[in-house]
Amino acid sequence: MFNKNTPKDKKTNLDNITINTVIDEGMLITGNISGEGAIRIDGKVEGNIDLKEGIILGEKSEVTGSVKSNIIVVHGKLYGNLNCRYLYIKSTGLIDGDIEVGAFEVELGGKYNGTLKMQDHEAQSNGTPKSKKAVLEGEALLSK
Repeated sequence: MFNKNTPKDKKTNLDNITINTVIDEGMLITGNISGEGAIRIDGKVEGNIDLKEGIILGEKSEVTGSVKSNIIVVHGKLYGNLNCRYLYIKSTGLIDGDIEVGAFEVELGGKYNGTLKMQDHEAQSNGTPKSKKAVLEGEALLSK
C-alpha cells in the first residue's frame, strides 16, 4: 500500500558509474584526456576532457578547459565550457563557463557563471527543437 522507496533509497545514474582512472590531489595533468570510461579528478587538469561514461570533479579539483561526458558531477572548480546529458553541481562546486545540458541539479551553495542551454533530446522532431516547432505551429494557427 505504501511506497517503500524513500528518496534516500533511490539510486541515481551516479551509482552505475565505474571509475576507471583517478587523478589524485597534488597531481597536475597538462593536455587533453579522452576515452570511453569514467574519471575522478582531485588534482589539476589543464586541457579538454572528453569521456563517454562520466567525470567526477572532487572538492579540491581544478580543471581549466572544456569538459564533455554523459554524466558530470562537480564538487570542485571548472574554468571552461561544459557539455553533458546529466549535470550535478554540488554545494562546493563552481563552474565558470557556458553549460549545455539535458538535465541538471544544483545543491544550495553550488555556483555557475555563464550561459545555460538546455537540450531536449526527446522533444526534437526533424531537427527542430520543440520550442521553435511550437512557435511555428502557433503562427500557422494564427494565420488561419
